[in-house]
Amino acid sequence: MRSYTHIAGGIIFTMLIMYILNIPVTAFYIFLAGTAAVIPDLLDYMLTEKHNRETHNIWILVILMGLSLVNQIFIIIASAYFSHLVLDLMTSHGVRLLFPFKKTRFVCMGEKYRIKTGTGREKALFFFLVILVVGGVLMNYQVFSLIDTATAIQPTMTDNNTTNGSNTKTYINVQVQVDEGMSNKNISIKNSQNESNIIVKEINQ
Repeated sequence: MRSYTHIAGGIIFTMLIMYILNIPVTAFYIFLAGTAAVIPDLLDYMLTEKHNRETHNIWILVILMGLSLVNQIFIIIASAYFSHLVLDLMTSHGVRLLFPFKKTRFVCMGEKYRIKTGTGREKALFFFLVILVVGGVLMNYQVFSLIDTATAIQPTMTDNNTTNGSNTKTYINVQVQVDEGMSNKNISIKNSQNESNIIVKEINQ
């Protein structure tokens, strides 16, 4: 399969393994998974200068799994490497899982359902994997939870505003001032948005 299909498959499979093992999904691990997913093909071109899948075997996978006991990073690499083998098992060429001890090509589906590299069937698989990757990333960063929380908060705030509006109380402060020697009385009234109350100051003459 094409490298872009392996990258998408490596990321989604690695995220699944990380979720099972309770490993935090970080941007670095996602990048590492996408890079490690094409390692088998890179090794092929480096060692044999062609894509003959001689490095697509379980022995390298076993080594990576052993190293994963030492460092968590190798769990990411091993998961992405394993996803590469699984995807190539779905192709018409198959994979020599036991190479160099045995050159038998292994496949996981009947000939009618195998995927040929570069065909529309592979592209459909790629887009499906991309949808899974996007969904996995959004769920990991709790985007859906944030949207649900924001939606739930909005009606609550509206209800609170309605409640506060219905319980609005007004304070009326009445001050009466009488100037000695004058018959006119000056009265000032002040309102505030609180509990209704009328205060009349006693005037001593």
